[in-house]
Amino acid sequence: MAPLLSLEHVSKNFGALKVIDDLSLSLDAGEALGILGPNGAGKTTLFNLIAGDLPVGAGAIRFAGEDVTGLPAYIRCRRGIGRTYQIPHPFGNMSVFENVLAGAAFGATRREAESYERCIDLLRLTNLLGKANLPAGKLTLLERKRLELARALATDPKMLLLDEIAGGLTDTECQLLIETIRAVHRSGVSIVWIEHVVHALIAVVGRLFVINFGQKLADGEPRAVMESPQVQEVYMGIEER
Repeated sequence: MAPLLSLEHVSKNFGALKVIDDLSLSLDAGEALGILGPNGAGKTTLFNLIAGDLPVGAGAIRFAGEDVTGLPAYIRCRRGIGRTYQIPHPFGNMSVFENVLAGAAFGATRREAESYERCIDLLRLTNLLGKANLPAGKLTLLERKRLELARALATDPKMLLLDEIAGGLTDTECQLLIETIRAVHRSGVSIVWIEHVVHALIAVVGRLFVINFGQKLADGEPRAVMESPQVQEVYMGIEER
């Protein structure tokens, strides 16, 4: 069976700076994959290429058996690629419910009544149902991250790209978020997760892919990858002796 997502020798330059360098990557349907790398490794650029927020410089991106390399972001979203952003930017003057409804209305192809039911389900999943009528601008950081997740899920993704969604949370808040993401994964959504909070990542994903200077450094079972001398030196600054 073909992978759900495949990147084939993808590169991206910003002027003379090569941010993604001949990178190949695949994700099977139902898989949860973690992306690690030091700051500046190209992780968010990688997400922007997959989601269609940036054009690739070279190579191809295939999703669900289709070449999506030249498709704009909104079409990729409707094909099943959902994403969150590192810094949540909800529509602050709209209610929490209206924010999620916007994702359902423009990212999915549901009828209006179905959209309402789906949004209620997602607010319940993300523990935001009690905040449904509150302006999104009044939410706490954890609640904004939950709203970011709910809004992405409202687009009915086959694959969800999570960009440092645990960043800035307390340990208790992080654990609550982990349980929500586990529930999302159990529902059948494939996950690709960039995260610096490694214990949160390992609690969910079955595989880690590490990049450095836009190139693959390691790929495999999470604990084995984290014990790799190369990964420890590049990611954690621990030199091999």
